Amino acid sequence: MRLDGVEIKVSLGRPQVARALDALGLGENGERRNIAFLEDNTVGMALPLFHQGIVLRVRQIDGERGDSTVKLRPCRRSQLTESWLSEDEGDGWKLRVEEDWAGSRRVLAASCVADLPAGRIGSVRAGKESMRRLFNEGQERFLSDCAGMQINLDALTLLPPITALRWDKVRVQRLQDVVAERWTVDDLDFLELSIRRDTVEEALPAQEALERGIQELNLERDDQNKSKTELVLAHLAGLAP
Repeated sequence: MRLDGVEIKVSLGRPQVARALDALGLGENGERRNIAFLEDNTVGMALPLFHQGIVLRVRQIDGERGDSTVKLRPCRRSQLTESWLSEDEGDGWKLRVEEDWAGSRRVLAASCVADLPAGRIGSVRAGKESMRRLFNEGQERFLSDCAGMQINLDALTLLPPITALRWDKVRVQRLQDVVAERWTVDDLDFLELSIRRDTVEEALPAQEALERGIQELNLERDDQNKSKTELVLAHLAGLAP
């Protein structure tokens, strides 16, 4: 069965962020990103898309180029149709099916990503274009075929953006290909360290090495049951009009 790779993550909460940045030699020179999520803000429902395993995200990188992602996580293999499992990319979209590992938690994720033209996110946020314009036809088809629920994109809410800084090829002890990404919004502050490997067999020792490297730097992993995406979504949904 198709598996494009494994992404291994370690999240550090606010009390650890400043120490981690110092220990890893990370300053303010990371790639700056604005990240925003879309959710259904129907009264009386809390993050209905997220709790059905659907994450809709847009990113603007260094104030210029951007992209959008339709992610199914956790994803059942049986909800991915054979036609999607057999495709890597199409007209303006790319699909990746991988396992996400965070400590002992392991889930399957399927992400359909497409580039966005400069200014598209701002135009939608200003009400000049519809929410649907954040996604292309392939991504809409992926949602329709695999999400397992009907979604009217134009009825969703584009939540307030968060600020992120990303550093590539960060060295964590013996690992030299770690990606670090810091998310900040109001009093929420996270630093996520991640590495990718092509196979489960390669991922197992890599996860051990990453977690051992964190310990050797005297840093403590954030062991909250909720993912940073859920914490941020819950916070932002409360701010949305």
